[in-house]
Amino acid sequence: MDLVERYIYAVTKRLPINQREEIEKELKGLIEDMLAERARHQEPSQSEIEAVLLGLGEPSALADQYRGKKRFLIGPANFDHYLFVLKIVVTAVGFGLTLALIIGYVVNPPQNVLAAMGSYVAAMIAAIIQGFAWVTAIFAIIEHCGVSVIKLPRDKIWSPLDLPQIPVKETRIKPIEPILGIAFAVFMIILFNSANQLIGAYVAGSDSSVTVIPLFNEETFRGFLIFFNLLFSLGIVKECIKLVIGRWTIGLAAINAVVNVISLIVFVYIFSNHAIWNDHFALYFMQIGIIPAGIDLYTIWSHFTKGLLAIVALALIIDSIVSLAKALKYKITNLL
Repeated sequence: MDLVERYIYAVTKRLPINQREEIEKELKGLIEDMLAERARHQEPSQSEIEAVLLGLGEPSALADQYRGKKRFLIGPANFDHYLFVLKIVVTAVGFGLTLALIIGYVVNPPQNVLAAMGSYVAAMIAAIIQGFAWVTAIFAIIEHCGVSVIKLPRDKIWSPLDLPQIPVKETRIKPIEPILGIAFAVFMIILFNSANQLIGAYVAGSDSSVTVIPLFNEETFRGFLIFFNLLFSLGIVKECIKLVIGRWTIGLAAINAVVNVISLIVFVYIFSNHAIWNDHFALYFMQIGIIPAGIDLYTIWSHFTKGLLAIVALALIIDSIVSLAKALKYKITNLL
């Protein structure tokens, strides 16, 4: 009955997450009834199982029937993932932009509230449109590359034997992982592009005012902004692919490793320039005694940068190794 489980998995993975459990039970019952009728209360043979699954049709076609209608903006196999990611991105954009503006208004209260509200609405609309455009472009590329669909030769009729193996539990990618990754990347893009000056130390004044001492040198940071955007955009693409595939494969592990290598190169390139740090940030901590006075600022930022890069490099290496190990486990299991 392994073939039946693989067929059910191939159908339900193309459906919205909140419908999968119910349809899985329904489809399993339907197949059991069809097998019982064909086998006449005997253990169904391999050929009878294949005949029943052939009668039900290709998994993607059956999934279309369960959805009730065909949608081809991105493609039926990826459309629900596309809508899911779009909701995540729009939510992250709204939350990130709202949080950034609230913090900005607390630090520097607007003189004209109506004008501030107008700017907020305009910024929100522009950000959502950009998010929609980027998500659509990413999934269009995924669809064009055929990431989630097993394409058969035009002259070959679909067979149940073409069904992929059900991934080992340890190799499956829980949807929450790429969801959080996408939300984090979107939030960081908004923060770095719209409110990077809010990243720093917050100092409360005697008159209840709040002063922000930025961590980054604004002028230098702006020069590196395009690289930060590239970094987070690559992260969004990677997380979208993870969400669509749903399991670790050698190809996905390779993509993950390549993105990690690029990320590390970008990090090293950006933070090897000590001018990106704001000297006033370190001076403030000297004044309050956290950093011993008299230490050269270049030495402070040098040690801080080396420590930061070491942590980032270690995290990326571990992530690459773990993903490759999971992919190899799935591959070895399928060979057994």
